[in-house]
Amino acid sequence: MKGLLFCVGLIMNCLFSTVSFAQTQNVSQQDALANTQKQLQINRYKYSTKAPKAIDGNSDFNSMDITSHGGDLAKLLGDNIYKVDSLVVRGTVDDVDFHTLWDASFNGKLSVINMENAEVKNGIIPEDAFWHSEQLNIEDGYITLIHLRRIILPNGIKRIEDAAFSYVVNLEDVNIPSELQYIGPSAFEQCENLKTDPLVFPEGFEKLDEAVFANCTNLTGKVVLPSTIKEIGEAAFWRAKISSINFPEGLEKIGDGAFYGCRLEEVHIPNSCKDLGIFAFKLNKELKEMHLPDGIERIPNNFADCCINLSHVNIPSSVKSIGKEAFQSCWCLNDVELPLGLESIDKDAFQSCYAFGQLVFPATLNFLGEECCTYLTGVKRIYSMASEPPACEVSTLNIGDTPFGGYDSPSTPNDIPVYVPVGAAEKYRKAWGWDYFTNFIETDDFPTAIHNININKPNAQNKVYDLNGSKVANPQKGQIYIINGKKRIFIN
Repeated sequence: MKGLLFCVGLIMNCLFSTVSFAQTQNVSQQDALANTQKQLQINRYKYSTKAPKAIDGNSDFNSMDITSHGGDLAKLLGDNIYKVDSLVVRGTVDDVDFHTLWDASFNGKLSVINMENAEVKNGIIPEDAFWHSEQLNIEDGYITLIHLRRIILPNGIKRIEDAAFSYVVNLEDVNIPSELQYIGPSAFEQCENLKTDPLVFPEGFEKLDEAVFANCTNLTGKVVLPSTIKEIGEAAFWRAKISSINFPEGLEKIGDGAFYGCRLEEVHIPNSCKDLGIFAFKLNKELKEMHLPDGIERIPNNFADCCINLSHVNIPSSVKSIGKEAFQSCWCLNDVELPLGLESIDKDAFQSCYAFGQLVFPATLNFLGEECCTYLTGVKRIYSMASEPPACEVSTLNIGDTPFGGYDSPSTPNDIPVYVPVGAAEKYRKAWGWDYFTNFIETDDFPTAIHNININKPNAQNKVYDLNGSKVANPQKGQIYIINGKKRIFIN
């Protein structure tokens, strides 16, 4: 049995789609997200907790301190198995003993386990250690929870296998052992009350597998990754509410949906990480700044979709395409520097980026996807440096609409100046999609990206303007301005 999701699907006789996140790029984004949610969310079930058993009419809670020799924990607990509330375990613990611990927590009262001075056989917490199929009641639509609220693991633990703590909803705190090297898929999935902060992973740890902390909605603090981390799996922190995580140089992959619905405030992805998944940072509503790695050629579909407070992101010079809905509804996103070499902007990529003041399309751009630049209500000007108008895709949702809006119902202003190369204005006026605009101006003076960071102080010869061309009397440190006709970062 490989993890909770497979277990539940098998029992339901309603196997969830086996289409991987990567494969979902071949279907619509709505279908892809639906498949993701179907795979990772089973919260249509209600939760129920068994009333603790009382033995011989005695309902008192008891603590015990036991030394196990591997496989004899049930015998040592004896009649107290369903009465014990807090248990200190010493000695050797094996898979049979983990089943005993689950039994004592599911059918009894066990809520606190201290294994700090125990030795776990082979250093492995077994698959499904604290989750068993009999907890799921399909007919009545609920999952019966175990009582486990806190567990202290020994430092000798090297592996936590698949679904080991899945649906331990009452679990509030768990330590990460200092010798841990691996956590399996869904290991802590749906631990909705888990609050461990900070969540620190030891050096030597290389991979967070898929859905490890998915739906840990009370995991709100800081995650610290080691320098050895190589991969963060699909949906690893899906809908967890973590606010901070480091991405060390050496990280190679961030999987699909890895941080979907988190509360990260800043994301800095190192240049070593070239494998980025779709939906990776979608719905991070607190995210303000994102740094993408050099060397990537495509920004994935829905990558930062609905990050409504994201104000700054760099587009690396290596990027050739921006995926569907990549930055859709990033309401606060300021002007983005689109690099020379960019060839395509896909469907809805920048839709509803209200804070855009201008757009500068590079000379290499040849394709604009349907509705990719609609609802840019704040845009004041557009530059298109290509001598041939980039091809525009017609909307399939709003039949006949251009990448910028509808002819009869403009969503992006259509009377703003559109600057094009000298001799190209007539081509743009006649090109479908571009004929949405009414004011073309030919120029050979296009804005360029920031190449240097200069220290500037305003004076009579060194006037400062904002990106809309208005003079600035009191420029602010760290902001971008036009100084002597060039964009500069102002440092007072």
